[in-house]
Amino acid sequence: MRWLFRIALTIGFLGLAALAIMPYLPTIQKEAGHFYDAWKEIRTEQIKPKTETSTAESSEKTIERRRPLSIPKSDSVDGTETDLFLSEARRRAQDDPESAMAWLQNQDNSPQRLRGMLEVVALWAADDSEGALLWLESNAQGIARLETLNSAVELWSAQDPVATSEWIAGMANDGSKVTATKALVDNWALTQPEEASAWVSALPYGTLRDEAAQALIESWTKVDPEKAAIWALSEAEFYGNSDLLYNSIEQFTKVDPKNAELFLRNLTQAYDAPETIDTYVRALAQTDPIEAMLWQSRLTSEDPLSKEGNTRIIMQEWSRTDSVAASAWLSDQAPGTERDAAILGFNDTILQYEPEAATAWANYISDPKQREQLLRSSIQKWAYAQPHEALQWVKEAELDPALRTSLASEIGAD
Repeated sequence: MRWLFRIALTIGFLGLAALAIMPYLPTIQKEAGHFYDAWKEIRTEQIKPKTETSTAESSEKTIERRRPLSIPKSDSVDGTETDLFLSEARRRAQDDPESAMAWLQNQDNSPQRLRGMLEVVALWAADDSEGALLWLESNAQGIARLETLNSAVELWSAQDPVATSEWIAGMANDGSKVTATKALVDNWALTQPEEASAWVSALPYGTLRDEAAQALIESWTKVDPEKAAIWALSEAEFYGNSDLLYNSIEQFTKVDPKNAELFLRNLTQAYDAPETIDTYVRALAQTDPIEAMLWQSRLTSEDPLSKEGNTRIIMQEWSRTDSVAASAWLSDQAPGTERDAAILGFNDTILQYEPEAATAWANYISDPKQREQLLRSSIQKWAYAQPHEALQWVKEAELDPALRTSLASEIGAD
């Protein structure tokens, strides 16, 4: 009878164990599956042909012989720490976003903390944008304040820009209000530019209005550059904000150079605004310097867009991005006023990088007075940093003897 009792007791224990395990059975099955997959992978690696291993080793050796690259270090080796941190932030945000933000505020200042705050703001603002912004305005600090405010305003303004603008109106006048205003206007101008521009126009004159206007122009230009430029022109006329007009023309030119030129021609017929032409030419050169040079060569002397400084501006920008191509273009040009203007532009940019090349080109200017002026200016700047090299160039270059003596004397040679 004793053995029957023992069997019954054993069966009872097994039954209780089975009942205890039942809630965890799916997890156990999942982990067992992972273990089996890992075992299969290890088993596969062990039976791989030796030729594959040799090939892999050879490839590794080839890579090791290459010049090592500097790779930025991440905050954790495999990203697990960052993923866990963000997952915890999201979990807390779903339960209580205000508590989640308070928890993040108490963490060490790091990129992970800022990312966590941005994710919490995104979840919070989706349900209660105003509540999220109110908390941020009262509690967020430092760079996190600006970044999270910007993110929350972007989310709210995409849903209700008018309500967002009313909320921003009640903010204290500081950098945070500027950040929020720019985020609002940037979004609003993409969908309702007229309403956004009317709101900006109603702002009191000052820094906030200027910053909002710049943000409006940059965003509005993406959808309707001509209307944006017209609005900027009205701002320049009534409030003297010429920089806004120049910015609008620059953005317009990069988006649609043909229509920007047409707008500029109409503008120059009504206003004397030479700096707007400079802005157009500079933007054109930044986009395509060769096309800018061709455009300039097609202008007649009577054309209102034809200015003496156009070629110089184009070469300034071209030399800044591709000095080799710019100098090659110079080499192909015939002597004359246009090449002289291009040399001036080349010298403006290259003198600080390659003073010898800039000075050598200065010596090829056709006009004697202009050539001597640029040579003196170039030699003085070159000699300030490299007096021996500058003096050696003066001694060996093809110069008028009197000019050579004068330049050497300015450098300080006996």
